[in-house]
Amino acid sequence: MEWGLRRLPWRLAFLLSSIVLIVWPKAALGQFPGQTPGGASGQIVVRVHEPDGSPIGRSAMVTVRSPSQLTNVTVPTTDAGQALFTGLHAGEYQVEVRAPGYREAQAQAIIAADNETENIDITMVPDSGTAGTQQAPGDPILAPKALKETEKGLEALQADRLDEAETHLKRAMQLAPGFPDVNYLMGLLCMRRHDNAQARVYLEKAVAMAPKHAPALQALGEVEFLQHDYPKALGALEQSVSLRPNSWRAHWLAGAAYFQQGEYQKSREQCEEALRVGLEKAASTRFLLGEAQAALGEREAALATLERFVHEQPNVPQATTAKKLIEQLRTADAARAETVAAHPGAASAPARLEAANMSDVTMPPIAPVIETNWAPPDVDDEKLSLDSAASCSVQDVSEAAGARVEELVKNVDQFTATEEMEHESLSPLGVRLSKETRSFNYLVAIRKTGARGLDVQEYRDGSVSTQPFPSHLATLGLPMLALVFHSDFREEYEFKCEGRGEWRGRPAWVVHFRQKDSEMSEMRVYRVGGMSFPLHLKGRAWIDAENSQILAMEADMVRSVPEIRLVRDHQMIEYGPVEFQKAKTAMWLPKSADWYCNFMGQRYHRRHSFSHFLLFSVDDTQKIGAPRETQ
Repeated sequence: MEWGLRRLPWRLAFLLSSIVLIVWPKAALGQFPGQTPGGASGQIVVRVHEPDGSPIGRSAMVTVRSPSQLTNVTVPTTDAGQALFTGLHAGEYQVEVRAPGYREAQAQAIIAADNETENIDITMVPDSGTAGTQQAPGDPILAPKALKETEKGLEALQADRLDEAETHLKRAMQLAPGFPDVNYLMGLLCMRRHDNAQARVYLEKAVAMAPKHAPALQALGEVEFLQHDYPKALGALEQSVSLRPNSWRAHWLAGAAYFQQGEYQKSREQCEEALRVGLEKAASTRFLLGEAQAALGEREAALATLERFVHEQPNVPQATTAKKLIEQLRTADAARAETVAAHPGAASAPARLEAANMSDVTMPPIAPVIETNWAPPDVDDEKLSLDSAASCSVQDVSEAAGARVEELVKNVDQFTATEEMEHESLSPLGVRLSKETRSFNYLVAIRKTGARGLDVQEYRDGSVSTQPFPSHLATLGLPMLALVFHSDFREEYEFKCEGRGEWRGRPAWVVHFRQKDSEMSEMRVYRVGGMSFPLHLKGRAWIDAENSQILAMEADMVRSVPEIRLVRDHQMIEYGPVEFQKAKTAMWLPKSADWYCNFMGQRYHRRHSFSHFLLFSVDDTQKIGAPRETQ
């Protein structure tokens, strides 16, 4: 399978690569039946490590499977913890590693062509604990078997295989009855089956075990709403919103609960907040917002809201009710106009309409959000600590930051650095399944092309080849996210100054950005099987309040791409000063870049670290040390 991301001249991209690495001569040999030395010549090298990074030795058994090649071969590791499989045709292979006292590990290997070698590094997780999990202090240690069953249950639930999900989650619950996430997922499973009474039992247990489990609180509030227990629903939803203020669904449900209690003003406020934080994802909220506005006597606003709802979603069940309410509003307006015409001195204030019945409100199925454990939250779900009293001009701040970016482009033709890359394959609950490292001599060349364009090229060890990247994912252009603020591209984005915060102790303006829907997305493009899938970006930048340098940026995709099963793409870039010794001026260049991805059912985290910079300007070439740390 060929896939990847191809970039336009200056844009960020990811490319599929076939990795060619060194073959270790002492690895155990496994050749597939029916293949001769003169036939297929692809190879897979598997290196198995203890949690501390040392070789596992001869204790592991490594299996390589390929249904398409009708192959299934198992060999032991050598003293060096290595296993070598030769005589392979091009194709996809599943690698499985088993060792006494360790959890079974799996990885995918792809040989794109004959004569290629695929290298796999796997770090084993002991049975005695959950090394690599991201647990808060005091959280219960989850047994590996329970973790595995939980993850299988989560995967089945996401695929709507409810019976399979129930089997795995019940096993997990027997092994770890005190694990909040198991009860949370069981609650969602019952909700999918419309068994809200049983769902409430599981969700109440999850919240009792983990009082700050925001997804469980939100799900509990939804179940209580569906059972018409509106006061308790609001209590759970308000707690959830306090922990995750940018959950549009929680705001929407709170608006529905307030509506049912006749508190239409609060209902309107919650609906407006749901639309603010959820944008197009919360479009269905307009139906409830229109009803709340109508109940408050806000006819013009209600008409505008409901007409937009019908225009955007003409085929949903609520559209019929919305059309009836629109007709009611227009009829009432006509009657009021006749009354005023007949009695000019009569009051013209609109009378309040009766609110429509909420029984036909259809809520989309609640989706499990437990996967946020393996990656940072979406930029719109983060709870930031900002100085709300401080205000800034978003135009002034973004233009000043853009001027710094343009200064870099003008003064630096090229820069080189030492790049250290760490690549991890992760489970949905954050367990590290494998880890690989790379080191490169990294070079970036920047040049202006035409009146409005930049050409940014990257070289690793003097080559533009994508082969050195792990897992056939080439991450190109990550450090260039700052070009969002460049004057040539700034008009493609909407900016909002969120307030004054800090980054590593430095005062900073926090600016949110989102690519306009009307603009063609070229900043990040996935290329899969010869087809391109551009991603619209949203993100946040921390801009130094004193010198307008960009200290850090993070970005997410606006929406998922189901065609290629791309569920998550998140990046965080940190910048630092690098000085020209001769001119005594500093350029701010990337210090590190973290990338998280959920693609084709696999989850990855990759960290790039940069040091030992050498800058090339138009007039001179100077060697300098690594960027000094920001204070």
